[in-house]
Amino acid sequence: MPLLAIVMSALYQYIRLKFNLAISLKNARKENMLLLISQILLIISASIYVWLPLQLNFYIPFLVISLFLVELIKPWLMNELLLTKILIATLLVATFIPFIKGMALIILLLYLVYGGYRYSEFNERFGILIIVLSAILTITTNTDSIVWAGTTVYFALNHIQHTSQLLSMLRQASDNVITDALTGLYNRRWLYKKAEQLARQQEIGIIFCDIDNFKKLNDEKGHEHGDLVLQQTGEIMRRVLNGYGFASRYGGEELIGLVTDTMFTERLAEKILEAVRKEINITMSIGIAVGQGSVDELLKTADERMYISKNTGKNKITLQDEVV
Repeated sequence: MPLLAIVMSALYQYIRLKFNLAISLKNARKENMLLLISQILLIISASIYVWLPLQLNFYIPFLVISLFLVELIKPWLMNELLLTKILIATLLVATFIPFIKGMALIILLLYLVYGGYRYSEFNERFGILIIVLSAILTITTNTDSIVWAGTTVYFALNHIQHTSQLLSMLRQASDNVITDALTGLYNRRWLYKKAEQLARQQEIGIIFCDIDNFKKLNDEKGHEHGDLVLQQTGEIMRRVLNGYGFASRYGGEELIGLVTDTMFTERLAEKILEAVRKEINITMSIGIAVGQGSVDELLKTADERMYISKNTGKNKITLQDEVV
């Protein structure tokens, strides 16, 4: 059982190290050092348990200090007053002193329950409760396997929690690389990459959209309203293009539809224009280009046709040399 607790502790500390590296934590070096010391103390505790079985006086203090070092890197204990930290350190030292170590352990365990329950998330509360109950049962029943089972569960829950946090952050970072923060649409970089990939194999359609009178809208109703219009327009484009292609924010008030089934390009552009007129009471100037090969040329052509729409009255679609 001690070996399993050590393995789970090592796994937790490994994922915590990855977590620190992922977010470039300011105090990462200090935190990693505390976790390393915690691991060493856990190994010492387990070694004493193996060599001196049933000697709670020897291994329990090392185990408790190891767990407190893990909790010390968490906000609820890290943000405690300096006086509180000094008192905790004194009690931890007291766990090695005969006659008072029992009382010191009880106070520390009760403090873990209080602080962990009040300030921690559910998984952390549960882990703290498990370790405290297992320590109390071990002391009262003299059954050592209980505390090692509790320690294993404690580190397993910490491992699960921080693995989830790390994966969530990595997913968010990945999304930020390819999506626009305001609209949630694919960004310009992703658009180029995807369009080039598709254009090497097939024809693609480019629907180049520019919101009409957007500067005036921003000036009269404020940038927050302008952002809302962009978000609503992006959502409409995402909905209309679903199953036929992808919606992207090209820059500013320019949005692009990348169409994979080109026979629907014109109809999709019409549906986008109809939807923004009806749902958010704005108009758009749209240019369409269809072809294969150079993505730069297709985007340039669609952009030029969008400006034809813009310069000939707005609120329309230009397809080739025709205005729809």
